[in-house]
Order: sequence, then C-alpha cells, then structure tokens
Amino acid sequence: MPYRLRWEGHGVYRRFFGKVSSIEFRKAYEEMKDDLRYECTRYIISDFLEAEPGPDIVHATVGSGEPMLAHVRYFESMPLAPYPEATFETVQDARRWIASNPRPAWRLAAPLCI
Repeated sequence: MPYRLRWEGHGVYRRFFGKVSSIEFRKAYEEMKDDLRYECTRYIISDFLEAEPGPDIVHATVGSGEPMLAHVRYFESMPLAPYPEATFETVQDARRWIASNPRPAWRLAAPLCI
C-alpha cells in the first residue's frame, strides 16, 4: 500500500510514496470517502513528494454533446488518476494529443509491450 491517510480535524493528509498505480490511487480515494469523517472534510492535502506514477500512460477521452462532456469533465476534475488526462471531440485530436505527450517509459518499453 503506497499511501497513508491521516485525518486532521476537518481535513485529511494523504501521503503517497513509491510507485503509485491508478488502482492504488483509487483505493486511497475510496478509503478516504468511505470514512465517516469524510462528510465533514473541508480540505484534502495530497503529498506526492516521495511518489512516482506507476503506469506510464496518458488517457484521452473522446465524446460529444454537453451532457456527456460535463460528465467526463467532472470525473477528470477529480484527482483519481496518476497520469495526464484530456477530453477531445474527435479520435484524431485524441491521437494527436497522445503523440505529443511522449512518456519516458515508452522509449524503454520491453519487447512484450509492442
């Protein structure tokens, strides 16, 4: 478990360390929101000073129509993923954005990642 939660009065301090995957990030979020103290939370501090992203990916979402885009923007505004996210109206724009966001591990990819 590469995180620790510490409740402080009306807030919570979340310290992440080591490699943090999106699954582990979600577990930290779920543990925090499932706590009875969460209803009275006024602040959240997420400390990533000793952490690094686990999956070396970027996430592009494609959608259209204001109701769907509002829904997507809501989830993107939540700090749930330890990787870059963006929303586009076309697959072509999403692919262009992904191509412009090279991640270091892509250059070191193992042959099995082809």
